[in-house]
Amino acid sequence: MSSLKRLDTRRTPPGVIDEADMYTYVLSIFESSSVKVDYKFIVAVLIEYIRSLSQHGIPVLYVVYEQLIKTLVGNKCFYQLHQFLQYHVLNDSKQLACLLLSIQGEYSPAYQLALDMLKRLQTADAEIFEVLISKAQLLQALRFARSIGKEDSISARQFLEAAAGTQDNMLFYTVFKFFEDRNMRLRRRPEFATGEHCQQYVKLFYSLYSEVRNSQRLL
Repeated sequence: MSSLKRLDTRRTPPGVIDEADMYTYVLSIFESSSVKVDYKFIVAVLIEYIRSLSQHGIPVLYVVYEQLIKTLVGNKCFYQLHQFLQYHVLNDSKQLACLLLSIQGEYSPAYQLALDMLKRLQTADAEIFEVLISKAQLLQALRFARSIGKEDSISARQFLEAAAGTQDNMLFYTVFKFFEDRNMRLRRRPEFATGEHCQQYVKLFYSLYSEVRNSQRLL
């Protein structure tokens, strides 16, 4: 008995393998071109690893999610990817949303999935505006601004520049009138403040819609 006690006191404490070690020495091997592993096995391992971490309240490293998504996309498993996102197997994050945006060329629903994720985060308003504007979804961006009470603080120049770049005169007209109405509400004048730097878009508007200027002169 005494010898067993002495052995116990001299036992080396068990080593700790953290997530970085797990990814570096185990999971990253799946990405090696020299290692041939069936993608279904890789997905199963990654999902089980994610499930285990979540069960113990351990945050999952972004690189693990990235590896899973790239494996699914690379093997055209879009339905499975959609299911994992829809049922929140993968935790929402700005990084993950950006990754989804990067694959929208291969899987178009990824764009809406990313946008929904950013909205759920409730801390990514700037990113949502950037996404909507980059896709020329300006009316949706204006509605979103109104829904969160930021319609009075968004940049008129940013929206007018994006609208002009679409070559869609009707869209440009609608966006311009939105900010002109905002000017009336905030300053009781339709003109843009000098500091907004919108003069070139005012000129563009009246070059496209000269009848608007003429009607204002009659008034």
